Amino acid sequence: MVKPPVPISVDRFSFSVEEIEGHLRGAPPDERFQKPLEPKIYRLSTGEPIVIRPASREEAPAILETLKRLIDPKYDKDFYHLVAARTYSEILAWYQSRQKDGYVIVGVREDGELMGVVNHRFWDENVAVSLHTIVFRRAERLGVVLYLSKIEHAFDVVGVNEWWATFESPFGFRLGFRFQHVTKPWPEMQHELGGARIYYITREQWEKSVKPYAAEKGWMGERPVPRELLEKTKPLKPASKIEIELR
Repeated sequence: MVKPPVPISVDRFSFSVEEIEGHLRGAPPDERFQKPLEPKIYRLSTGEPIVIRPASREEAPAILETLKRLIDPKYDKDFYHLVAARTYSEILAWYQSRQKDGYVIVGVREDGELMGVVNHRFWDENVAVSLHTIVFRRAERLGVVLYLSKIEHAFDVVGVNEWWATFESPFGFRLGFRFQHVTKPWPEMQHELGGARIYYITREQWEKSVKPYAAEKGWMGERPVPRELLEKTKPLKPASKIEIELR
């Protein structure tokens, strides 16, 4: 308790929770950063189409239900436990308006089942910050395609100049290495995920090298998505099973 240096007319104030909520949320979402990614299709090795599209806040419970199953030491292999826990907290913060300018993209089966999720947020009009990438079926390049999709949203849809990522597993580092990420000086500059190294790519790298390479590999997906197929992916359903062992 600290006594004010001048007389104050009352001893205490009362506030409604509605007044307080406005301060806890900070500024409302910036519409510049919410421009939608156009949905696209990625085909698994079986030919099955996976629709990659923006997630809505109303779909957060289905995402959280899936992630919650992975927050268990038995899923510690390849850092799934850690990534699931951190992604859970980020999706929950996005859902409950406790994250600045977040964006979430999902990979969904034709029947609406969740297959993977990625998220990022915008520091400002120049920098997008990659948060996490997690898939519930492996060995299909779905994580690669989803990761590229959020970079595409940041550079091609919103128009930032730099993409900042960090990697928590050898598989994640391989992804960054493949797509020519370079590093900021560390520890002078730290990623918001635990103060780790910032691995980044510029818009010029994306346009001249990374995106053409990804397109050549078939990792940028197919457009347009037929309306009837897109509608079948809603409502979003939690993953029916977790397939994280490499086959």
